[in-house]
Amino acid sequence: MAAGTDTNLERQRRNIYFGIGLAFALLIAAYLVFQLRAVMLVILVTLLLSIVISAPVDYLSRRGMGRGLGTLLVLTIITLVFGLAGFLLGSTVVGQVQQFVNRVPTLFSSLQDRAGQLESALGLQTSLQPDPQQILESAQGFLSGGTFSTVLSVSSGLANVLSFLFVILIATIFVVAYPAPLVKGVVELFPAGRRERAREILDKMYKAVQWWFLGQVMDMVIVGILFTVALFIIGVPFALLFGILAGLLALIPFVGPVISVIPPILVSLIEDPVMALWVLLSYFVIQGVESYLIQPVVMSHAVALHPAAIVFTLLISGTLFGAVGLLIGIPLVAALYVLVRELWIRRMDEKGTDPNPPSEEEPSKVEKGIGRLRRAAEARVRRS
Repeated sequence: MAAGTDTNLERQRRNIYFGIGLAFALLIAAYLVFQLRAVMLVILVTLLLSIVISAPVDYLSRRGMGRGLGTLLVLTIITLVFGLAGFLLGSTVVGQVQQFVNRVPTLFSSLQDRAGQLESALGLQTSLQPDPQQILESAQGFLSGGTFSTVLSVSSGLANVLSFLFVILIATIFVVAYPAPLVKGVVELFPAGRRERAREILDKMYKAVQWWFLGQVMDMVIVGILFTVALFIIGVPFALLFGILAGLLALIPFVGPVISVIPPILVSLIEDPVMALWVLLSYFVIQGVESYLIQPVVMSHAVALHPAAIVFTLLISGTLFGAVGLLIGIPLVAALYVLVRELWIRRMDEKGTDPNPPSEEEPSKVEKGIGRLRRAAEARVRRS
């Protein structure tokens, strides 16, 4: 009895030491990630692009083509697709961008007039119009005080971005063309008896990111087309530009769709306030179609994340890595969710059975009320 008690105490002591060591390791890892944000961003973007490009390369490899040749072919096809899209739509989009930029002062002035009319209608005395002379003096002071330093900082930042892009491109090509040594190196960190399980988990993480990307691309294309068609039917200027913007921003959950609808609403307010209401209505209709029809179909094989988890993921990744973090945060968390589920949650499920598990979806009061009304109507029908 005493030996068994000593064994339990020793096991508990080891678990405590393991928990403390894990906490310190996580703190050190978080500190390193924060200090080496640029390097971590390059690594994460490289991994994400490698996983995405590896999907068609894997298909070609299963058909007998070498991975090096398959990588070259896939990158060539991607370049041709973007080049063709730029050739077909580039002149139109660039023209609309130039027209939009040229109309910005007019739009700004018209918005001021609309705001003044709204103030008069509501009897407000607030001043929403900035002083043009003050803006001009501020701009002149900025230009005269730091032109050289501004140009120098912009040039330095552009050089850093180009160097990072070059590193990402070269590293992605090598990772996609020769993934076996990397996978083998990661798997060999585990005991020999668990390496097969490690390969299975890596494969599930790999497929989770691929399914996320495939579903996201389909969602972006459908939303972009729907928004472009809706704006064209309503008669909003720059419909193609705003539709492409909506499709691209659909990559960022919650935040992207809200940002994408602001420019067409502002332009519509200048043309006709009623048109702005139609734009807002079409936005809600498209969001409803996306939430209830597109997302359940195109994301059926992807990892489902809770909306609160998505919001906090965007907050953390955006804080650490800026705008690029908003793009890579969701697939990163999807892969981490698969890792936690396979390594921890399944082990906890094997230790016993929950005597009172919560239901997957608790019916709302409205749904319960509808159910009661339906049953009462069926009862009246049977009695009659």
